[in-house]
Amino acid sequence: MPLISTVYAATHLLSYSFLFGTQIWHSFIGGIISFRVLPRAYFGALQRRLFPIYFSLQLILSISLLLTTPNSLTSLQPSKTYGFLLTVLFTSLLNSVVAGPFTTKTMDKRKEQEIFDGRSYDGKKLPGVTEGAERGGDKENEEIRVSDEMKALNKRFGMWHGISSLFNLGSVVGTIGYGVLLAEKINFD
Repeated sequence: MPLISTVYAATHLLSYSFLFGTQIWHSFIGGIISFRVLPRAYFGALQRRLFPIYFSLQLILSISLLLTTPNSLTSLQPSKTYGFLLTVLFTSLLNSVVAGPFTTKTMDKRKEQEIFDGRSYDGKKLPGVTEGAERGGDKENEEIRVSDEMKALNKRFGMWHGISSLFNLGSVVGTIGYGVLLAEKINFD
């Protein structure tokens, strides 16, 4: 096997491995554990820094896979091969430039609204914050109240977070589908 073919094959397999491992770890292990263990503010701060890197890695690695796709796959099953790889590319691109930034922007606005309301996104009093600090509200009132502004932000956040999650799931499914095509080329005889 010529050196250039070996480099392409190694780049392709390592790109696939890194992409698949990163997706599974971030989507189904690290993210879930972080959500369960960290306080919400710390979890949000962690995710705000991880997601841009994660989406960028998905994008770069999917481009690497497209550029180093073996001829044996593209000549035998071009629609499946490119279908899976383009799914990963486009969902990663949409998460990088649309859904991810909108989700983060809405999360930031919710944080500002929490400070303004003196209550968390779910209407509970924030510890150490005077109720309605910006509004001069009653600090003794313990009932759960969610402002109309926060309700709108919660709805927008839920929508963008859901869209981002669907794009991420599409990327994972595309990566798994492409992995099955790669596995069909392995000969154990």
